[in-house]
Amino acid sequence: MIKVGLLVSYDFKYLYKSIPLIYDNSDIIVLAVDKDRLTWSGNPLVIDPAFFEWIKKIDVCNKIKIYEDTFFIPENSPSENDTRERNLLAKAMGEGGWHIQIDSDEYFNDFKGFVTFLKNNNSYLKNPAKNPIEIHVQWITLFKKVDNGFLYIKDSYDAIEVATNYPKYKYMRATRHPKKIITKFILLHQSWARDENEIFTKITNWSHRDDTDNKAFYEFWKNINLTNYSKIKNFHESNPPKWKSLEFVAENEIDSLKIDINDFDLFKLKLKKYLIQFMRENFSPSLQNKIKKLFIKMTK
Repeated sequence: MIKVGLLVSYDFKYLYKSIPLIYDNSDIIVLAVDKDRLTWSGNPLVIDPAFFEWIKKIDVCNKIKIYEDTFFIPENSPSENDTRERNLLAKAMGEGGWHIQIDSDEYFNDFKGFVTFLKNNNSYLKNPAKNPIEIHVQWITLFKKVDNGFLYIKDSYDAIEVATNYPKYKYMRATRHPKKIITKFILLHQSWARDENEIFTKITNWSHRDDTDNKAFYEFWKNINLTNYSKIKNFHESNPPKWKSLEFVAENEIDSLKIDINDFDLFKLKLKKYLIQFMRENFSPSLQNKIKKLFIKMTK
């Protein structure tokens, strides 16, 4: 069984694009909504009642469930509230089957193919507690909407965990199960490709609110354009080398935007993931940093 959970918050409008992409190939879809209409930071959020009417209209197979609960705990950090909500959402989705969690602003290019991949690995569903696994997809971040297209993060080799047979989340949607499969399926992340007001709402309410100086990065983001984007290097807000450069793609509609990743990109991504895991388990922080620098040089 394919179960998909989505978080409904201040950026609910992106669900108008993301839900249709996963609807036909899902068995159950659960939408988590804060019943007090608060963000993880405790700020009020507004969800247009028309959204829920739209859900009723498109849910021709009666597979969508609205799950309302309290997801803002004042003494928690935003990231702790994020992790807590995902675990509560997993319970609402019920035990068994493949659990997939995606955010409102994330779009599968080939969800049907991803579901086929999961079903081909249904052997993991027989005894998930003893054989937990985490399935990753390629997370391509759209950084800014510009004239006639988008700027997106290039050469980031970023993968994100979206599916598991055993939904016990440790940090946001990361289960940190030791067994992982990294796939080539692509999840487009609208992330920073929004208007300025939306970005400000995002950085003051998201789970990374306290991780870095988001407002300074916001000012940096505002000044990037088609004239200077090619000069921007190593610019991730909390880990600069993670985002090496920007690329322009000439496509105005996310629905038809296609970005591919080749086999060598995937090889480097897998190598990086397993190297990081091995270093954490076996090396001191100082030695980890030296190896990371060496890896960056080797894979340029």
